[in-house]
Amino acid sequence: MKSIKLLLFLLLASFGMQAQELVTGKAVLTRVATGIYEIKKEDGTTKKINIRPNEDNHVQGTLAVLFRDCEKLRQSVFDSHLVTEGQLIQVVETYNNCEYTPFEPTEKEIKQAANFQGDEYKFFVSIGGSLNRISFFNFDDYENLTQGQASFGIAATPGFIGSLQGNLYVTLEVNAAFSGDKDFGNSPFETNFRKDSQKANLGLEYHFNKNGSIRPLIGIGIGLSSDHYKGNYNGYKLNERDGSAFAIPKLGVLFSLDEKKSLGVILSYIPEYENDLSFRTEDDIIPLIVDTHYINAGLYLYF
Repeated sequence: MKSIKLLLFLLLASFGMQAQELVTGKAVLTRVATGIYEIKKEDGTTKKINIRPNEDNHVQGTLAVLFRDCEKLRQSVFDSHLVTEGQLIQVVETYNNCEYTPFEPTEKEIKQAANFQGDEYKFFVSIGGSLNRISFFNFDDYENLTQGQASFGIAATPGFIGSLQGNLYVTLEVNAAFSGDKDFGNSPFETNFRKDSQKANLGLEYHFNKNGSIRPLIGIGIGLSSDHYKGNYNGYKLNERDGSAFAIPKLGVLFSLDEKKSLGVILSYIPEYENDLSFRTEDDIIPLIVDTHYINAGLYLYF
């Protein structure tokens, strides 16, 4: 029985040590545990404050909002670095002795709000065509293969770039292109294939005259391509896929339809890259190298 009473006494003593009022008044500061505090205001608002190292990086912001009706305290708390119990006690005592006013932003806060710009996003879709200039085994003898293509993507202009927002966009675009069968006379052997391509690229675009109705643009991107060739080569069935990295400069012009939508034409160029389509038969490896550079044109809708 004595041991049970002793255990209850220790539990009550431990609770009493943990929950200790440090400041009373319009705001009550209570130590809940080592480094953890509770602030309760007369209006019933209660906030837990954790000043343990590496636990909460938003203490100053929490206190600035909690004590927003004390103008002289609000900004000083936000600019401080609270790390001790003593500093927290001083803040609550200052609040309890404050001349309270309805919340009004300071001149500094008004200036910060006026200069704040959130990120802006636009989606886009396009349809168009791609002219593939194709040669074999690195010879300068080209034939053309045309592909129909469609793409979609997103363009983002971050707020932190300031006055460049609305001019400079980060873009992500995904593209699919398809062709019909074509016979190639520039191959060393009888060759016929169709080509399907999937591409994705990450880039930058600069839009001129951002507030005007006509907005020229230039851009550059880098990406990855996956190309699928299906047909015949030198009497063998061809069904091979290869990929490559590429760079893609672009230029175009957009015409404003309303505040959010724009319609325009964009031209882009992908310098020559190589697809190694060499394949194995039962008896041998058949070499096949296809070199392609691309001229692309698309009708783009930004929205």
